[in-house]
Amino acid sequence: MSGLRELKKQRTRAAIADAALELFLARGFDEVTVAEVARAAGVSDATVFNYFRTKEDLVFERLDRFWTRLIAAIEHRPDGQGVVDATEAFLLDQEPTSLSAEGDERLAGISRMIAASPALLARERASYDHAATALAEVIARTTALGEHAATAAHLILGVHKSLVAYTREQVLAGATGQALADRVAARTRSGYALLRRGLSA
Repeated sequence: MSGLRELKKQRTRAAIADAALELFLARGFDEVTVAEVARAAGVSDATVFNYFRTKEDLVFERLDRFWTRLIAAIEHRPDGQGVVDATEAFLLDQEPTSLSAEGDERLAGISRMIAASPALLARERASYDHAATALAEVIARTTALGEHAATAAHLILGVHKSLVAYTREQVLAGATGQALADRVAARTRSGYALLRRGLSA
């Protein structure tokens, strides 16, 4: 029974986030109210705030779930695999979001929306900070880096942050489809190769 309740919560959370993103992309983040998101998702305003603390959190629901999966992949990496290799492997294994016209349009819309909003950019930075804290705990437990675990976490996520910035730049310049996916994959490999030279844990 508890499993069914949890599944229902996950579906409700996803439905709210999906409804919010569609409204934000259609009209702009600042032009949409939480009440409108609630109506579109078929829930009350209070229900929205039960799942999302702030309006900005609605945009970054997928990023927050991404961090959970990334950190779990690093924590449960195969024996003998370093944290940098585990991070790179996880990122390269992700399905690109830009291999269809619909995906291209959606990614471009999200990129424009975040780039144009100081509030969303601040929320994105906060998301990275929280992820770095969680990753540092995993690195401290699973490597011999000890007091340097936090530095390692920030370096690893710093490369990812640069990849997001590069992807956003490419998207806003008109890059799409497989060409974009190939460029991001190449930048991922080169970015972590650069880091690997100085971080061998």
